[in-house]
Amino acid sequence: MTRSLALLIALCAAALLPAAADAQTAPASNPLRIEPIDNGLVIAPDARFTEVNDQFATLAGVYGGWLTDRTLLIGAGGYWLANRDDNFKMQYFGGVGSWTIGAHRKLGLRAGALVGGGNATLAKTYGDLFGGIPAGAAGFDRDHSLSFRGRGASPITSATLVRVNDDFFIAEPQVNALLSLTKWMRLDAGVGYRLIGGADLLGDDLRGISGSIAVQIGGR
Repeated sequence: MTRSLALLIALCAAALLPAAADAQTAPASNPLRIEPIDNGLVIAPDARFTEVNDQFATLAGVYGGWLTDRTLLIGAGGYWLANRDDNFKMQYFGGVGSWTIGAHRKLGLRAGALVGGGNATLAKTYGDLFGGIPAGAAGFDRDHSLSFRGRGASPITSATLVRVNDDFFIAEPQVNALLSLTKWMRLDAGVGYRLIGGADLLGDDLRGISGSIAVQIGGR
């Protein structure tokens, strides 16, 4: 009986030895995941809603550039008043940069800015611009590119409308929510603020908060 038991144990051990050797040489499971990085050009038609010169204004425009890993965007953009007339014009252009948090999720947060320059033409009253009628008022026509809308030799008063043309620098930081609709299309909506510099007469009328909505196309 003892000899039979010993023989049985030896046979079991011989059967288990190859399995044990395979277990020792089998590689551990590797959790590493390799995924392609989405890089590519992106373009986004954009609409911004704001106030300019105390009037409701719609700015139509577009931004675009190179999007790296759906996160870093470097490019350019431009905007202009959609509801414009001879006394209500504004346009600006500049470089655009932004960074997206949660870019690979359904909903992300994008923060960035446009920095550049532009030009505007607005109608103001003489009193709003200068407060009074100083001696030699006609000289302001040359100094500030003003166009007086009075007839002939009509006297200039504080209520006289003046068409003002001004160049300006702009920095427009913005924070947006980015909703992925497909791999190549995202809805981009948020809020920003126009910081205006270099506009001697129209700076206060051009700066302000705005809401925006755009559709990003591309990026892979």
